[in-house]
Amino acid sequence: MFKYKLVRVPGQPDAFSVLQTIRKWKDGFSSRAGLVLPDLTSGAERIPVSLVNEVDNEKGPAYFTYFPTLKYSKSFTLTQPSIGCKCHSACLPGDMNCSCIQKNEGEFPYTGNGILVSRKQLVHECGATCPCPPTCKNRVSQSGVKVRLEVFKSKDRGWGLRSWDPIRAGTFICEFAGEVLDEVKFKHKGDEGETDEYIFDTRRDYESFKWNYEPGLLEEESPNDSIEDYSIPYPLIISAKNAGNVARFINHSCSPNVFWQPVLYEQNNQSFLHIAFFAIRHIPPLTELTFDYGISMSDEADNNNGPHRKKKCLCGSSKCRGYFG
Repeated sequence: MFKYKLVRVPGQPDAFSVLQTIRKWKDGFSSRAGLVLPDLTSGAERIPVSLVNEVDNEKGPAYFTYFPTLKYSKSFTLTQPSIGCKCHSACLPGDMNCSCIQKNEGEFPYTGNGILVSRKQLVHECGATCPCPPTCKNRVSQSGVKVRLEVFKSKDRGWGLRSWDPIRAGTFICEFAGEVLDEVKFKHKGDEGETDEYIFDTRRDYESFKWNYEPGLLEEESPNDSIEDYSIPYPLIISAKNAGNVARFINHSCSPNVFWQPVLYEQNNQSFLHIAFFAIRHIPPLTELTFDYGISMSDEADNNNGPHRKKKCLCGSSKCRGYFG
């Protein structure tokens, strides 16, 4: 048996000080320093998302319409028509009679408490044509924000997003909402499209990695796991410049704590693709949420025009590649 004496490092805050501060905020917004808006979403989310600025006198980001999901001009084309399940109570792990489980290669994508089991090219969730209730464990990304989020002004990277609550690895955070752009129309937008800072583009080149919740929970590498390609079979371009949700405020990092997962489910007998964000690892309260923005494929193909489109990276990570976008 070994005995150790725990010693506080210089400048370390008191134990549980962050949690005590957050508890005070929950008791009353008046104690929140720098509060600009108690709810940026104006009730669009079940849980309010506060807007705070403790850095300067800016009163908020440029105007946009808060919209909690995607705006599709047309449904997503599938090679095969999608058929809803027939589970009237709820979809259950191991039930191979459930068509939604069959679409997920015979595996249930989530644990009983809604933790994503592993990354996939595509997760099939139950849709509007499925008779299972909204509480079905295969509807995780459809129920909106589940943690208390806060949009805050950072010192050098504009507005960012963080959570009052601790976030467990594999937890759903939010989806990337906005207007789905047609690939052909996006190309015609030219420079206007390239200067849109709120573009999410699955066609970009992303760092490859493999994730599943067990190594993520243990904060260990899994030696037997091979690296997966971070690509999906269906391209999707989303602009959150004029209409979007909290995801538009998630900043880039070359060592992110959040990753995106394509999710497909039915709505009004049509199939739609969504981009859901999940935690890579345990995220402590008030830690900024970040994901990898990727590198534009056109930049890699065109050395003459590419560099002006890239943005300088300020993530501060030891693995920072110096640019993104």
